[in-house]
Amino acid sequence: MQVTTKTGAATAAKTDLLVLLIRADSEAASKGAKKARRATSTLSFPPGFEDSGAAALEAGDLPTQFRSKCILYPSGKANAKRLLLIAVGNDVTTEKLRQCAAIAVQHAIQVKAPGCVLALADGVLESCATLGDEASGRALGEGVVLGAYKYDAPSGKKKEAAPTKTVVVMGEAHDLPKAMQKGVADGALRGASTCFARDLGNRAGNLLTPKGLAAEAKKLAGGSIRFLALGEARMKALGMGALLSVSRGSSEEAQLIVLEYEPKASGKAAGAKASKASSKRDTVLVVGKGLTFDAGGISIKPAAGMDEMRYDMCGGAAVLGLFHAIKSGAVTPKQRVVGVVPASENLLDGMASKPGDIVTACNGTTIEVLNTDAEGRLILCDALAWAIRTYKPSACVDLATLTGAVIVALGHEVTGAMGNDQALIDEVIAAGDRADDRCWQLPLFDVHKDQMKGSFADLKNINSPKDGNGSTAGAAFLSYFVGDTPWVHLDIAGTAWGARPRDYYQSGGTGAGVRVLIEWLAGR
Repeated sequence: MQVTTKTGAATAAKTDLLVLLIRADSEAASKGAKKARRATSTLSFPPGFEDSGAAALEAGDLPTQFRSKCILYPSGKANAKRLLLIAVGNDVTTEKLRQCAAIAVQHAIQVKAPGCVLALADGVLESCATLGDEASGRALGEGVVLGAYKYDAPSGKKKEAAPTKTVVVMGEAHDLPKAMQKGVADGALRGASTCFARDLGNRAGNLLTPKGLAAEAKKLAGGSIRFLALGEARMKALGMGALLSVSRGSSEEAQLIVLEYEPKASGKAAGAKASKASSKRDTVLVVGKGLTFDAGGISIKPAAGMDEMRYDMCGGAAVLGLFHAIKSGAVTPKQRVVGVVPASENLLDGMASKPGDIVTACNGTTIEVLNTDAEGRLILCDALAWAIRTYKPSACVDLATLTGAVIVALGHEVTGAMGNDQALIDEVIAAGDRADDRCWQLPLFDVHKDQMKGSFADLKNINSPKDGNGSTAGAAFLSYFVGDTPWVHLDIAGTAWGARPRDYYQSGGTGAGVRVLIEWLAGR
């Protein structure tokens, strides 16, 4: 779907569907029909819709509550075949704009409109200026693309093309500010990168193996982005015994996927100077858990819901979604960015790890595997230790569907954030607030780290059931592999899938973390 902006008045645009976002006073409307008419009495209708609009106003049918809508048809000569009014409410937010944009595009698809004009009434434009024109435009662009998303499931039937091809964002009577136009374009790209991550997450385990995930990463390479994938032989030589212990029960070879983005050198830093500048450039590391399917190993999961373990690679999908955004130009980081995705399956056969096994990570730490279903931290610990040693980043963020306990703590709507550097934690949480993909800090104290010390090895991969705090325990384990590097762990087990529907998300993978990472890097 093509999302663009256009100058001029939307009321003059010829279109199959004109959508007008209005800022109605929902509080006044809640006090009765007479108040509702008063709440929308200042609304002007496009040429041809005056009569139908006046009738809807008199009947009290015009939308006033957030997300409410009303469809009108012309009674005279009009440029639009139909007019859809959607109420943003009186207190406009970026999240409400995102949701209303999604409602608009979904209605366009429903009525099979080839094109749609999404217009902002003057009152909404005023609120957007207060919120920030660029941020408002970004929410609209994201809402259109995310709202139009539908997983292209494998089928023997002929696939139907989406009926709506274009959405043009305009002002009702005035041009959109240039900052808002830029925001819409950026938001559409960010939305596409989130949909890319959704697609990866929604793919069945047999359709996206570790090598398949590496192949998807390789497609992102080119220009300023380099791709590298380490196979099991190379990982064994590097001493990655923790990661390899997870893949032992699967016939699919594990992969350590690496993507490197290097900002283009300026004209002043050419040749040898550019090389020297590159070697000193600040590096940011993002690591994502890439379990393409997780049966739990010998500590096997219950059969009910096991099919959802296709989503155990959503941390890795978020990292790839970030690089999709970099490749498309949705974000242009000033730092070198390294993305690492340890990819494996966690299955069970005669070679699979057993509870009680001792494995050794690449930094020499020995680990007692008390539960083979606590495998995400085993593949992440080798990836973190190796990447930090190799790239020496100034900041590191990892994302993982690590613990069911985070759902108990925060539900499906908020990501758990833990780490060793408060300033960096604050940065990431603030980025999530701006992106409306929220994170909430959970504690990580020395006592939690002490819980992870083993009896028969340096560490154990789970703490005692009597300790509780499962999410913090996962982060505490990982803390032993990042050293002094400023680091934030995002537990997206709740937010990666299964969230409540909210217009621009219905079901399946959410693409959690992609917008957080983009916003975080855009703000650094």
